[in-house]
Amino acid sequence: MKKVLFSIASLYDGGAERALSNIVTHFPNDWEIDILLNNERLIEYPYKGNILSLSLPDFRNRKTPIYFCRELIKRTCVLRKLKKNNHYNVCISFLDSSNIANVLSGNKYCKTIISMRLNMTSKKSGLLYRISAFPLINFVYRHADKIVTVSREIEQDMRARYHIPAKRITTIVNGYDVAEIQNNAQNRPEGAKLPKGKKWVVTVGRLDSQKGQWHLIRAFTKVVEQEPEAVLLIIGTGECRQMLKRMIHLFKMEKHIYLLGFQSNPFWYIAQAEVFVLPSMYEGFPNSLAEALCCKVPCVATDFHSGARELLAPEMDIMGKPIKKVTEVQYGILTPVCSGVMYKGTEPLETAERKLADAILMLLKDKEKNQYYRKQSENRSNTLGIASIVQDWLRVISEK
Repeated sequence: MKKVLFSIASLYDGGAERALSNIVTHFPNDWEIDILLNNERLIEYPYKGNILSLSLPDFRNRKTPIYFCRELIKRTCVLRKLKKNNHYNVCISFLDSSNIANVLSGNKYCKTIISMRLNMTSKKSGLLYRISAFPLINFVYRHADKIVTVSREIEQDMRARYHIPAKRITTIVNGYDVAEIQNNAQNRPEGAKLPKGKKWVVTVGRLDSQKGQWHLIRAFTKVVEQEPEAVLLIIGTGECRQMLKRMIHLFKMEKHIYLLGFQSNPFWYIAQAEVFVLPSMYEGFPNSLAEALCCKVPCVATDFHSGARELLAPEMDIMGKPIKKVTEVQYGILTPVCSGVMYKGTEPLETAERKLADAILMLLKDKEKNQYYRKQSENRSNTLGIASIVQDWLRVISEK
């Protein structure tokens, strides 16, 4: 029996977590799967295999250097023991703490593969990251047997930053069960209500500084001025929820912007939308954008390069200069990345926010363009199936 160990903090509310869920649920049945989590209660996404737990406290409210060190030390020790005793063929890890522990616990007993989900150059690191994770990453990652990045831009960044040999790094994008997503898009969640006569705009993602939802809220004030029936649904949980709630109240947008929290089936909401928007500051490979394409919805995304261009504009140079205007591309619309400034009040919209609003309004007002990009989303979704992605993972696992 072939055996694989996956290592990640949780299977709850995150892009990497959803990606791992998609992989394990479509892994071949002749593989035995173990998944090591911080806590066995931190599970929302489906999985296949055996859950192993570090029995750590709920990390979502304890993102401190002390917690990071405690998690890293315990995960490294547990991984070392699991690798020695359980005869795995490979250990595959997702996200920084798990990746570092995977490498530090060694490759004596099985192959070590780490999955890179974010561009290290574009990531706006906080204090925790700078003093704990980044120095370790700089030293440790180059010692993995294989590095799998989630986009070609991240691969190029890793090669330049860490001088990784080409044979030890490769790109495997996220894959999706397109048929299942489209099936879920038809199933109304219990209690879900969408008033008729409104023009729904949807965004999905963690409520944190990376995702830039506060810029979208500000931009949406301009959208509502021109389209009074427009309503924005923000799906996700995170540390910025109260700040976003205060902004909505400040702009008197309670009848136009709704914080829906975590939704186990966000696809139904996405499928009802006139427009899907991703206002991120940076990404690795944006699951929510790919899933919106699978729901056949017209998409607007900021040009954070890694993932956005590869999904919406594969013909563009992934390392080219950031765009400065609203740009219609093959599978959607790109707009400039916003500044990241968290404004305290009702300051005038910055240029990038106005352009984000213009792109949304374009798809709300122009029915012909909206229908064109619906068809383009469907065409793009046909290339994102999970089956071929799992085969790519199996190929990397088998490489010497």
